[in-house]
Amino acid sequence: MAANCPTDNTKLFGRAIVLEVADGCADTVPQESEWKALAAGTSKGFDFSPNSVTSDADDTKGYQESIVTNADFTISFEGEVRRNDKLDQYGVGRLIKYFNTEIQAARQPTLWVRMEFGPVTFQGYMLINALSSDGGTNDIITFSTEFKVAAADTIQVVDTDDSVPATGVTVTPATTSLAVGATRQLTGTVLPADATDKSGAWTTSDATKATVSSTGLVTGVATGTATITFTSTDGAFTGSTAATITA
Repeated sequence: MAANCPTDNTKLFGRAIVLEVADGCADTVPQESEWKALAAGTSKGFDFSPNSVTSDADDTKGYQESIVTNADFTISFEGEVRRNDKLDQYGVGRLIKYFNTEIQAARQPTLWVRMEFGPVTFQGYMLINALSSDGGTNDIITFSTEFKVAAADTIQVVDTDDSVPATGVTVTPATTSLAVGATRQLTGTVLPADATDKSGAWTTSDATKATVSSTGLVTGVATGTATITFTSTDGAFTGSTAATITA
């Protein structure tokens, strides 16, 4: 029997570089739910491209000295074109239509851009500075785009967040029956399995029929039914069990 061992892709550093974009204006940072991976990427990168000036004065012990005056920060991305963009991606089709819409309206084609680069994450409000495609009749069609700073005060380089957000909750068993005065232990599980915050709170829809402890232990109070719900701390996802209390 084959062993279904987990795969560690963190050794493939390229897969650890994720580029996301979000619509919006420079004065409001997007909510986490608004960020989407741009498309099926083949390469992505950044270039600070610092501009510097050099002093030729001879009063510094013979060495020319330089200072950085500014940086022409650029994030680049190349990807493959699909017939249909995935729903969980921003998508090249949406990017092209957005670019055209903004140019036709005499506005600047700007997006929030976020790129995880191992231990650090770049984020800022940026201009779509290049957008092109290439590919022959027998080739996979590719596209490339480039982002440059549109609002300097939005550019951040921060530590990459290693936390894994919750995506849902399951409660087992889904239904249960217990007598008045009896107890039943329920289990609330936060998804995915490697979610950083697995905590949550238990509640009952009718405490006159059944109560529930902070650990999910249900106690029958009187005959009837009650819904026992577990709500995750992260994301407020819920799962429930229908409890029937018998005499």
